[in-house]
Amino acid sequence: MKLPKNYFENLSTGKYREYLKLLPNIHQEHTKAIIMLIFTFTALSFFGIFAINPTLTTIIELQKQVKDSEFVFQQLNAKVGSLSQLQQHYAQINSDLPMIYEAIPQNIDAALLVGQIEALAKQNKVSLTDLRVPQVELSGKDSKDMQGSSFTFALEADGSYEQLSAFANDIAHFNRLVTIESLTLQKPSGNNLVLQMQARAYFKK
Repeated sequence: MKLPKNYFENLSTGKYREYLKLLPNIHQEHTKAIIMLIFTFTALSFFGIFAINPTLTTIIELQKQVKDSEFVFQQLNAKVGSLSQLQQHYAQINSDLPMIYEAIPQNIDAALLVGQIEALAKQNKVSLTDLRVPQVELSGKDSKDMQGSSFTFALEADGSYEQLSAFANDIAHFNRLVTIESLTLQKPSGNNLVLQMQARAYFKK
């Protein structure tokens, strides 16, 4: 039904109020909508915390694991670099190791030393009349002649001055590390001289 154009202008006060009652309460509807939105956001935030919290914890733990892994990786790289340098140094001295082990053997090797001195005496045509190495050294027992990783030995030989000089020089420049502690030359009779020597040989315990 179409109402006249000036229908609401000719309404009485009573009729006008009755029509207003039929209209929805705009203020009340607006308030309800705001309250519903607040409850909705509150509920989403509350449940979202429980839903997101494990994920956030997992992310934090993963980040910590990544940092730890990076640290370990850096340490491993440093160790690899150090090992590479050691390998290079070892390669450089590898050819010298046999000479080093011969100069400072891993054990006493007194019997080998005696054989080498006898060979030097024969090479220099020197007569080796006496060679004393402490017996306790040969048996591996303690000795007052031992000082750390070394032991003393004494020898006596006769020959010409040139022969004895060459013999003493060879001992001083022996493949094995030997230091001469005392050396004397005597001429008891005849043309030959007598060499008396006390020396110290070293080894690695």
